[in-house]
Amino acid sequence: MEYIPVQQRDHVSTYRSLRSLFEKNITVNSISEVLATCNVRDDAQQIRDKMFLKDFDVIGVEENGLVIGYVLREDLGAGTCKDYTRSYSPSDLVSDSTPLLQTLFIFKDTDRLFIIEGNRITKVVTLADLQKPPIRMLLFGVISLVEMHLYQIIREYFAEDTWKKHLSDKRIQQTEELFLQRKARNEAIELSDCLQLCDKRDIVLNEQSLRELLGIESKSKGKDFFKKLEILRNNLAHSQDLNTQNSWNEMITLIEQTETLLEACEKI
Repeated sequence: MEYIPVQQRDHVSTYRSLRSLFEKNITVNSISEVLATCNVRDDAQQIRDKMFLKDFDVIGVEENGLVIGYVLREDLGAGTCKDYTRSYSPSDLVSDSTPLLQTLFIFKDTDRLFIIEGNRITKVVTLADLQKPPIRMLLFGVISLVEMHLYQIIREYFAEDTWKKHLSDKRIQQTEELFLQRKARNEAIELSDCLQLCDKRDIVLNEQSLRELLGIESKSKGKDFFKKLEILRNNLAHSQDLNTQNSWNEMITLIEQTETLLEACEKI
């Protein structure tokens, strides 16, 4: 059995605990809403008006006590709800135990998901629900995992703070000032503990061998990726809309790229 130093074991344990939280313990149920329903024989225009008042874009359609499909507010006109009912396709449906991270990736191909509990469709998730706190916590956690891994790689790759060669004098000075402030509070830390995400980015991108190990094609592509990641982190920290400047698909693609980077970090 391979021996792993205590400090590294602690790091791996912390990482796996956070990973498990995202992959198993936080599910799609944390952002879903109960699916409101109407009857197939209900007047479509009246249902549209009710949906408008309650700001519903979609509701389920019941027949004989079972949800058989759904209607979109934008579709409804004259006639009954049966005339506008859409059937569920397999890509519309997910289990209530689906991890939230997996749910996020599914939204690259859809605007809504319906949740199955047992053998019944009971809840719905739309793009608007991606602004909710559980998603924000998930994304901030994923970015934190990146920082944790980069920190560990830098500590093991650069002996005696040789990472300084990749930072400007100003960034080194700011890191040392933060180090002294934290030491004054009797925190047991090292200088590398005070590196910011932008510092870790520059250190890794300026070291060609590390770029290759992490699967980063070039320094320019790496800078573009980390710039987007920092913008997302800042939006999360300041409770801004997550897709203010970019589409949801671009944000989800960024998280997919982050997952790829985390996998490469794990291999290192």
